[in-house]
This record gives sequence, C-alpha cells and structure tokens, in this order.
Amino acid sequence: MATINSVLGPMDTANLGFTLPHEHLIDSSAGIRQTYGELEFRDRASDMAIQDFTKAKGGGIDTLVEVSPMDLGRDVELMREVSRESGVNFICCTGCWLDIPRSFWNRDPEFIADLWVQEIEEGIEGTGIKAGIIKIATEDPITQQQELMLRAAARTHLRTGVPITTHTPPQSRVGERQVRILTSEGVEPQHIYVGHINQTLDPDYHRELARLGVWLGWDISNPYGRPHLPPWEQRAEYLKSLLDDGLATNMMLSHDWNVVLSRVGTPGFPGREDNPDGYLWLTRAFIPKLQQLGVTEAAVEQMMVANPRRHFEGVRPQD
Repeated sequence: MATINSVLGPMDTANLGFTLPHEHLIDSSAGIRQTYGELEFRDRASDMAIQDFTKAKGGGIDTLVEVSPMDLGRDVELMREVSRESGVNFICCTGCWLDIPRSFWNRDPEFIADLWVQEIEEGIEGTGIKAGIIKIATEDPITQQQELMLRAAARTHLRTGVPITTHTPPQSRVGERQVRILTSEGVEPQHIYVGHINQTLDPDYHRELARLGVWLGWDISNPYGRPHLPPWEQRAEYLKSLLDDGLATNMMLSHDWNVVLSRVGTPGFPGREDNPDGYLWLTRAFIPKLQQLGVTEAAVEQMMVANPRRHFEGVRPQD
C-alpha cells in the first residue's frame, strides 16, 4: 500500500478499486476555457460530468485517472467538483501532450521538471490540487522537443516517485523508443504505462513491451473502432490471444472517453449519442465480450483492480 495524490487529497492505493487508467473529462486546448469558454460548454459540462460519473460510480467505477495535461485543457477544479458530487476518485496529471508550449522548447529538462514537480508537491494553478501521475506524448518518429518532454518526465519521476503514462500514435511501435529514453534516464520499467497499444495490432510489439517490464494500456479511444482498425469485437478476440500468452500481468483497460471534446470544433457533446454507456462501455460491452471468449473473472480483476494499484505502488508486473 502507498499514498498517492487524488484531487480530493492523499489517498491509499488500497482504495483505488476498479480503475480506469486513461480517461478525460474535458479534452480541449490550453487557454480555451479562459478565452473562448463557450467552446468547452463549461456551464453545462459540470452537470453533464456529474451525471455521467454518478452513473459510472453506480456501475462499479471507483477511480479514474484523468490524463489531460495543461495543453489538453486540464480543469482540476472541475475534477474536484465532479469527484465530490459523484464519489469517483479522480487522479489528475502533470506533464505535456503533443501541443508542447513554445516556452518549453529547447529548455534544460530540469527546468521543466521543476515546474512539474511543483504541480505534484505544491499544487496546480494555486488550487492546492496535486498531480498524481505524469503524462507524456509523442509522435513517430519522436521529435526533438518530444524527447525533451520524455526526459523532463523522467527527471520529474525520479524526484517524486510519481509514475509516467504515455500516448502513442496508431500503427506504431514507438512505445519501445519511449521506454528506451525513459529508462536511459534511470526510470525503472514498472513505473511506465505505454498507452494506446490497442491501436497497433502487433503481437510481437506487445510481447516485447511486456518483456521490457512496462504496463500495457489498452485505451480503446473509440469503442466503435477507427476506420483503419478492425471492429471492437475482433480486437477483443485479439486481446484474448494476448491474455492467453500471459500478458494479463501487464495489461490495463480504459476508454479514453470525454464528457466534452471541444477540440473537434463541433457543437454539442460529440460521441454521446454513439456511446450512451459512456464510462461504463467496458463493463457493459467489452468485458462481457472477453468473458464470452473465455477470459476469467480473475484476469478481469487483475487488469482493472490489481494492475492499476501495482502501477501506482511501483510493483513490477511479474512480481
């Protein structure tokens, strides 16, 4: 058991429960809320989010890791409000997505780490809400500035012990390169979660990541699939084959869902009509499909409860 930061304050990892390790609340851009607030529907987003997460809590979701850093429109005060009202634990992040601020370009990694350590140890934007995970994102190939963010994330982890979660693009094995950069800075593999592996259906890639000792993020992104990927039912069959190979010890499942996706630039709340189950789609559709294919309840419990807890506790997947 360890103590980690939630948006409501310190919490024991024993209380994480059923955890979604890669989700969003408002997925936007830096400064949009302050300058063009109508694009985030901030006045309605609170009610919608409380409704969605109250339903999620009633459906068995205990904890959500919200991986929107500053350049994805992070709103920690909204997270705190929704957590209080719904009963779902929220863990927010520091770090950076793909919209790296120009103020970070070509800095020393320690300069950036100083800023991120402050968000972990003192709080974010004067709220006192402390980050509990470090988010980092790259394209393939990794750019110079993205490598800088990876090295800053590593320095932040080494100073705080807070784990790292990554974004990877579809049909890419860039997660291996991310891991090499992070470990070259001294990060041990069990502190790294490589996200969106489900968008690269390459068993050799997934087995190699497992061999390296990192956590594998099956972050679905769109429950109904992307045009270049098989339907979710076929991807469930593929995941079953990985679990049969023993990768349940490394795997975690999540949606990568949003209450508001304002960066799409369309009115309303994109995707809600297509996925009325929201943050319960895994438990209502995907996990039952896995169980239909023969995945055991013990394997589901490992992926959704034990593995997130072990990640935050710094335990190696195979231990």
